[in-house]
Amino acid sequence: MLQVEHVSKLYGKVAALEDVSLQIRDGECVSLIGESGSGKSTLTRLILALDKPTKGSVFWRGNDVWRIPRRSLYGDIQPVFQSNADCFNPRRKIRESLMEPMRNLLRLSAPERERRSLELLSLVGLESSIAERYPHELSGGQRKRICIARALSVRPKLIVLDEAVSGLDITVMLRILSLLKELQNEIGCAYLFITHDIRAAVFMSKTIAVMKDGKIIEVAKKGSAGFSFTHPFSTGLIRNSF
Repeated sequence: MLQVEHVSKLYGKVAALEDVSLQIRDGECVSLIGESGSGKSTLTRLILALDKPTKGSVFWRGNDVWRIPRRSLYGDIQPVFQSNADCFNPRRKIRESLMEPMRNLLRLSAPERERRSLELLSLVGLESSIAERYPHELSGGQRKRICIARALSVRPKLIVLDEAVSGLDITVMLRILSLLKELQNEIGCAYLFITHDIRAAVFMSKTIAVMKDGKIIEVAKKGSAGFSFTHPFSTGLIRNSF
C-alpha cells in the first residue's frame, strides 16, 4: 500500500534522511521510533508530499505520491500531529472543524456532513454536544480525539500519527492509544505510528522500525516472545524504557 524506496533528503549539505525504505500493508500498524532530530518528521513530510525527496521515491498504491492529485492523496492518507493547531480554527466550532475535510475532499452535502460529524464524535467516545463547543473549551484529551475524528472523517486508508500522543498526561495517552487500537480493529485503516516512546510503539504495533541519524537501523517483528531487537541503539532504548 505505502512503499518508501531508498529515500534520501538533503537540506543544503545536511542529510536529514539517508537511504530509507519502509513498507506498510493494508490494515497494518507500523511504528517508527527514534529520538528528536532522527528524521521521523522529515519522512512524514515526504509521505504526505509536503516535500520532495532528494533521492528515491514514495509510492502510494503503486503511484508516486507527487503524481497523485492532492484531493485523491489526502482522501486516502490523513495526518494527526502532536500540535492540534492544524485541526482547529479557534474561532470555529468543533462541528465546522470536523466538516471541513468532508466538504473539501468528499464534497458531501451539508446534511450528510452534519450527520457524519455526529457519528464521528460518537466513534471517538465524545458526546454530540461537543460539536457546539470551541477548541479552547475542551481538554487536551478531547482535542486529540477530535483530531483523530477529523482524520477519520474522509474514510482514509492510512493515518500518519506523528508524535500524536506526545505531551499528553500518561492516563490520557493510554486512553488515546487504546482508542486508536479499537478504531483500527473496527475500521481497518492502516497506521504509521511515529513516536520517540518505545513503550507506546510496542503497545501499538507488530512491526517497529528504529530510526537514528536519518537512517532506519533496524526493523523488528513481534514474535511469540515479543520483539527481539539486536542493534545496540534499539536494545538501549528498551533497557532505558522498561
